[in-house]
Amino acid sequence: MDDLLPAERKVLDVLGEMPLDFRAMAVVSNLFRSSTAIRRHMESKILARDRLSWTSFVVLWVLWVWGDMEARELAAGVGISRPTATGVVTTLEGRGFVRRRKAVADGRLVIVSLTAAGRRKIAELFPLFNAEEVAVTSHLSAADQEMLATWLRSMLRAVDGGRPSRG
Repeated sequence: MDDLLPAERKVLDVLGEMPLDFRAMAVVSNLFRSSTAIRRHMESKILARDRLSWTSFVVLWVLWVWGDMEARELAAGVGISRPTATGVVTTLEGRGFVRRRKAVADGRLVIVSLTAAGRRKIAELFPLFNAEEVAVTSHLSAADQEMLATWLRSMLRAVDGGRPSRG
């Protein structure tokens, strides 16, 4: 109880009499708070100098790892809506990092791919990003990192119903 965050204490003060599962609430709310804080940290520490958002970074990363993708598949792989993906791809295309082309088999489909500049940018950024991933997890032992990753995968599978995720 001593290690609760102020927000958790407030929730218990206000809602403590209600028949709620406070452990489950703490897991989900702290997961959300942690992921939001890490996202903000990475954007300000690593991505800001290149004027990239978290989402645009993930688009570059997904294309770097998986290669050319149909726009709908890219949106799903990044975990964003198709309209959001269109905006992000438009911005990245304007900066010369990605390009769009019509699919050969079906001209209604759009294929998104990294340009040489996009490959250089993600190859330059990813080691810096990973070094910051190391920094934000360095207070955990290797075993704790493995266990946390396992638990988070389990939660992801529970809510995604086993769908593969690329981002």
